Amino acid sequence: MDLNVFKKELPNIFEKVKKDVEKLYKRHRAGLNLGLAEMGMYREGFVGGMHFYPGTDIIMNKTPLRMIIDQQSYEIGWAYAYHILLHEYIHSLGVIDENQCQVITKDITIKIFKEKDHPAVIFTNQGIGAFFPNLNIVYSPPGLKPENINIEYIRGFDTHSYSYYS
Repeated sequence: MDLNVFKKELPNIFEKVKKDVEKLYKRHRAGLNLGLAEMGMYREGFVGGMHFYPGTDIIMNKTPLRMIIDQQSYEIGWAYAYHILLHEYIHSLGVIDENQCQVITKDITIKIFKEKDHPAVIFTNQGIGAFFPNLNIVYSPPGLKPENINIEYIRGFDTHSYSYYS
């Protein structure tokens, strides 16, 4: 699948993330933006996404996203985007501690998708390496803040949050 086509799916994936968090944790947040940025993947590590609390931006790394949608099925690409957006959305709700965020992300994913072989469950349990076994990946420290990155914002992201104003 082409990245430009997949970008149009990201607002819908995010709506599912928000509904799932609301359903299980009774929490929500409106007014977030999604930006995509080439942050690369380097030897033994990469950043999948970032949220700088208490800001309104979620930034997703285009490099692994492009790699997944180019080399894997739509379902796996969808599950990866869900996983990253869920994790960063949990951070945006005030869960700053990385370990706690991972526990909550895993809890929601397992309760929503239930099947052990669902790609979202595989991502939360095993990481991206489950779909790319030849990658030697060690996740970057949560404090990593790339400087001078070019961010492409996704139009129409989180627009349902504003529907009650009309």
